[in-house]
Amino acid sequence: MKTTIISIAIFFTLSVYSMGHDKAKQDSIIDTAIQVTDTIGTRKTLNEIRFDGWERSDWLDNEYIRTLRKYLDDYNNGIVSNPALDPYKEQIKGQFVVYDINPYLLGGALIRITFLDMPDRVFSSWIYSNIDEKKEIVESYEFRSISIEEETIDMTKEDILQAVKEMEGLKLW
Repeated sequence: MKTTIISIAIFFTLSVYSMGHDKAKQDSIIDTAIQVTDTIGTRKTLNEIRFDGWERSDWLDNEYIRTLRKYLDDYNNGIVSNPALDPYKEQIKGQFVVYDINPYLLGGALIRITFLDMPDRVFSSWIYSNIDEKKEIVESYEFRSISIEEETIDMTKEDILQAVKEMEGLKLW
C-alpha cells in the first residue's frame, strides 16, 4: 500500500515539475527521443544477422548442427563429461536426426534431435554463436546445453530411416 502511494506521489511530482519547463526544452527532448528510437529500429538483431537469408536446406545442414555433433563425439570419446547424458550413454553413441531447429531467444539455435538408437525420445540442445556486429558475420559456435525432454514420441528407427529417404535434405548426423 505504501509503495502505491509513494508511486502516485512521485508521478504527480514529476508531472507538476515537467509543466514548469518551457516548451522549447520539451520539444528538444522529444526530438532526441525520436532520433534514438529511429537509430535503434534500423539495427539488425543478432539472430537476424545469424539467420538472414537462410533457406530450408540451411536449416538442415549448418555449423550449429556440426557443433552439436562434435560435442556429442567429444562426450562419447570421454573428452568432455555431462552427467545429464550419462544414463543414455549407450543409446546416444550413434547417429541422430534433426527433429526441429529454430533461432533461440537467447541467441543461436535451439536444436531438437532424436537418436536412431533411441527414437522415442527427443533431446533439446542450445548452440550459441558469437557475432561480429560490424561485419555482420558469425565468428564462432559454442555448445551451451543439452537435455532430454520429458515427453516421449511415437517414432521408431524405421520411421526415422524412412523419413531420411523421403525428405529432401534430412540426413543422419
